[in-house]
Amino acid sequence: MAGHTRAVGWWAVPPLLAWLALACQPGDRPTSAGAGGLTEGPTRWLMLPEELRQAERLRTTRDAVEFIETFWRRRDPDPAQPGNEFAKTFYQRVEAADRLYVEGGTRGSLTDRGRALILLGPPPILRYSQKRSPTWEPGKPGTRPAIHSHNLVLEIWVYPLKDLPPALVRLLPDDPSRTEIALTFLVADRRTELIDGAKYLEAAARAAVRE
Repeated sequence: MAGHTRAVGWWAVPPLLAWLALACQPGDRPTSAGAGGLTEGPTRWLMLPEELRQAERLRTTRDAVEFIETFWRRRDPDPAQPGNEFAKTFYQRVEAADRLYVEGGTRGSLTDRGRALILLGPPPILRYSQKRSPTWEPGKPGTRPAIHSHNLVLEIWVYPLKDLPPALVRLLPDDPSRTEIALTFLVADRRTELIDGAKYLEAAARAAVRE
């Protein structure tokens, strides 16, 4: 995952250290949260369905620590080297999403655009467009309903295939004419919603797992 570059900080520390407190507790101690930091925070965007089911079944501290260690090891592009570049980039993107995409009381990294930034990085191409949408208003009793139209603002993130990781490109449906993928967001006053392209984010999460 290539992304924002900043001076190396706490995100360069192996992710397991964030769970050091768990590791220092008795190994058979029940943990109601399991790997809650993974399933409730932005790390959820990386999790495959089978990992999510496994995380929800965790019952002890030892289970949680082993799960987290395996989780990040599967996403380490070069285990022979110190650190984990994938984890480093992940935390950089989380930090950026939290700054850019806060929506009300929701962390930026937990929004739809935050998910996209974390999994695909910043879009090389950003487009905006509008489309008309009809709105029906019933009106007062005895009167005809009113039909109006208003503009919907769309924000489109475009990623040329040449800029995507080869592992992700291999997971895309075979289409010789495809040169790019796009995510379309509906921009509202308080929330921006992904309305097209979720399949690419799901593929990106799977492509991040080292074979």
